[in-house]
Amino acid sequence: NLGVKIHDAKDPGEHLGPMFRQVLWTIFSLMERHESYWKGIRDSQPVEVFGYEGYVEPEPVIVNLEGMIDHFKTGFQQFSALWKDIFSEACIGAIENAADMDASQFNLPTDAWVRILYELAATFHSWSVNRYKLVDLMTPLYYARVASFVRQSWEMSSQEAEELVEEQALKFENQKDYLIQIWDEKFAQAAQA
Repeated sequence: NLGVKIHDAKDPGEHLGPMFRQVLWTIFSLMERHESYWKGIRDSQPVEVFGYEGYVEPEPVIVNLEGMIDHFKTGFQQFSALWKDIFSEACIGAIENAADMDASQFNLPTDAWVRILYELAATFHSWSVNRYKLVDLMTPLYYARVASFVRQSWEMSSQEAEELVEEQALKFENQKDYLIQIWDEKFAQAAQA
């Protein structure tokens, strides 16, 4: 951990979609390359912090919540049939519920997001072609999750929002067995096809 990282404030709905796709591609590629290593890791451990450890309040970010929700809903109209081939019924149900919500109640729950990302990672691993398209299909769901996080953390201080991020990270950690299960299952199914 290198301490505090200060960025220019960016509206996630306008600037972070391409970055998200790059990060997904990198993570999924590294998961394949280092599969034997990450599968054996059970818990996260605190790491030493280098550099400035103090708290710095980040710049406020102006977020177009309705724009992100619109991006998601447009993606839902365009890609939901494809998503049904990739994601479990539980994930599709959560996605469909979010698509029916307006901005005042909008939510794609963290637990659903964890499973969506894990199922996407397993699909990436099992596909040998069209992987860029697969990652592109994720962008509207990213907007849905960011919009949900913005709504959930809107009234929080930055420190409280950081604690929320930590809680969400634990959900990923706690569902790792599910990731390993579907990672292996989808790959085995693809090998038999």
